[in-house]
Amino acid sequence: MPPYMTRYGRSPISAADLGIAIPVGKDSLSMQTVWQENSNTRRVTAPLSLIVSAFAPVANVRQSLTPRLQKPVEPATLLLIDLGRGHQRLGGSALAQVYGLNGGEAPDMGQAVDLIELFRGIQLLNDAGLLLAYHDRSDGGLFTTLCEMGFAGHCGMDIDLAALGNDTLAVLFNEEAGAVIQVRQEDVVTIRQHFEQTSLAGHIHELGRVTAEHELHIRVGNQSVFNGRLPELQRWWSETSYHMQARRDNPDCAREEHESIQDWQDPGLQCQVPFPAESLSAPLPAGSRPRVAILREQGINGQMEMAGGIRPRRLRCR
Repeated sequence: MPPYMTRYGRSPISAADLGIAIPVGKDSLSMQTVWQENSNTRRVTAPLSLIVSAFAPVANVRQSLTPRLQKPVEPATLLLIDLGRGHQRLGGSALAQVYGLNGGEAPDMGQAVDLIELFRGIQLLNDAGLLLAYHDRSDGGLFTTLCEMGFAGHCGMDIDLAALGNDTLAVLFNEEAGAVIQVRQEDVVTIRQHFEQTSLAGHIHELGRVTAEHELHIRVGNQSVFNGRLPELQRWWSETSYHMQARRDNPDCAREEHESIQDWQDPGLQCQVPFPAESLSAPLPAGSRPRVAILREQGINGQMEMAGGIRPRRLRCR
């Protein structure tokens, strides 16, 4: 057994064993927004769809995984972990909604143990330093997952779908549970060997490589099925959010932000905060009070961050 597997073992585990808490599961059923426009009151009520939030302790924040692709300093590969076990059901998918189609078989998970093995595997492999990026396959399917990883890392991809079946549309847009991970080419064998010892054996697929170009190239073998510039795709992807922000916030700021998306040489807002060498709980010198800023996204409750008595100064775009 590889040394990185000894920490978690092989016995079945529950949410409680994983240290996961489920604090929220109802707010999404009652959200609404009200505003005034031309002396008229307008109201939008959120769709009655349940959103459950969960959180867990993080042993080492330096090992946190994000969807941000790492630029290819060395050969890197994308792997799909398919919890759908080869199913590509499109019922209820974003693709079906775009075309106004109702019905059809919706994605499902036949074995709960697959989710446990995915979670355990990601923890083990990340502990071993074998993972570079991680993103779930969810709304929009594999196509959206790949785009979002490219947007975050400003990297391109060369993707081959040959191993995933003959229905390219279903392959790209089914929303079966799963994840895409970026790994070094030299670590692919080790990662495959790990999952071959789990319930997910046979459901790990190599998708392709990460490139330095800003292009998303999708093919089936030698046949190209899609080519697109990721900066342009990101601009389309953020179009709805831009129009919402322009109505809600300063429209000039919203427009400038939206136009800057296509400039991938612009690093955007950057914050380099070194980890302190000593404990954050160490006593401060007499009369010294640290200056702390909390940047909050729209719609996020910051009461937990504020619990230490920090009085935030709200930043507004003017």
